[in-house]
Amino acid sequence: MWVVFALLLVPGIVVLGLLGGLKDASAELLAQSEDAVGRNVVLTGTLVDVETNSGMPVNTGIYEVTIPADEGGAAETVTFGGDDHWGFPPDPDHPAELSFLVVLDDPPRAAAHGPVGSVEPVTEASVQADREALATDEALWVGGIVVFWLFALGMPALGIVLAVRRRRAKQAARAASAPATAAWPSPAPASAPAPSLAPLDSRLPPPRI
Repeated sequence: MWVVFALLLVPGIVVLGLLGGLKDASAELLAQSEDAVGRNVVLTGTLVDVETNSGMPVNTGIYEVTIPADEGGAAETVTFGGDDHWGFPPDPDHPAELSFLVVLDDPPRAAAHGPVGSVEPVTEASVQADREALATDEALWVGGIVVFWLFALGMPALGIVLAVRRRRAKQAARAASAPATAAWPSPAPASAPAPSLAPLDSRLPPPRI
């Protein structure tokens, strides 16, 4: 039983860590969505360069994105980094176009990117979906903590109870298999034989009365 406990304890810790990481990722995504809602746009970028890091076997596609002009303004062209390619040497081929979720800060920034058509804008509905996803992940994380501690504390207690019961059962079986001995009174020691009387000699005078 203790072997099973040890084998299940480590995966339980790993699962609990994964649930915590999933919760944190959902919280970060919700924060980004709430920050971008109402001031974001999905735009298509065109590959214009491949940036190579001389110290690492990695290169990054550089994409040019044109942000439409708002009222009374002019269009703005910015560049964003795409996917990183690792290898020896890294693959120099990058998609000719990528979709970017652009948050209209000053300056504009790319919050996400992906193949053309795969990136969706942030809306009130998507923010609500992110809130629900975070609530679900938090519930799973709390439930995982409860189950983990019930297991971590309950299994040793159960093991101790079962060990005590096994010990008592063995003692009872040993006592039942032992031969029963009744308490009989110890026999009295044999009395010494009475001394035999020698026959009277007829030549002796008779006793006086």
